[in-house]
Amino acid sequence: MLDLTQKPNPKYFWQRGINFFIVTLLVMIAPIFLAIASVQKSIWLQLAFVLIMVTFYVGIGLYAYHLLKATTPQPIFHKPNIRDWRHIWFIIGSFIVMIVLEVIIIKLRLNLTGTQTTENQIAIEQLTAHLNITMIATIIYGVFMAPIVEELIFRGLVVNYFFRNSWWWSSIILSGVLFAFPHMGMVPTNLSDALSYLIYTVMGMTMAFVYKKTGHLQDSIAIHFINNAVTMLPLLIVAINKSM
Repeated sequence: MLDLTQKPNPKYFWQRGINFFIVTLLVMIAPIFLAIASVQKSIWLQLAFVLIMVTFYVGIGLYAYHLLKATTPQPIFHKPNIRDWRHIWFIIGSFIVMIVLEVIIIKLRLNLTGTQTTENQIAIEQLTAHLNITMIATIIYGVFMAPIVEELIFRGLVVNYFFRNSWWWSSIILSGVLFAFPHMGMVPTNLSDALSYLIYTVMGMTMAFVYKKTGHLQDSIAIHFINNAVTMLPLLIVAINKSM
């Protein structure tokens, strides 16, 4: 269980709010460099914008890690114990529950609105439509980089910054809601968008629940990694087949 008995740092709520706003804004800006890279005809310009994006995103991760380190006395990452099967099965079970809830919401959205996918997924599919530097960078970003950086921000900072002494589920719900916004890029204005928003909210809440329950940020990172890998690696396979 995550220990939240210590006072947060910074002390004042508005300071923590500003810190979170800045790091969230930065993480929303970062993928723009991939979008710019995707429209470049020169392979060198593609590579340049990809390197800018990677450098920028790593910097965001280090900044988020610094903020989290300053507010919690506990180790952010723990040495994994691969022999703790109960712990491993808890992570696997949480992932399965998350997927089941996602499928239910997706089916509900399809039946009620006819919408099959989210705007975020469409953007990912567009960036990974062709096998090139941008496509490979998008896969690396989505599968390996985003799970770490986004968990530092939307689980680590949110859970340790807000509602520390309130109802146990408060920070979990907040984590899910805040996690959904960058993935949607908008406030939902219709039923289809609201259900899409709910999909990401459920994902965020599940990973926040795991983090608070185990106190290990790498657990929520693992779930995030598996989810993104399951989503994005098939796109890589399709792109490879098209290029052959």
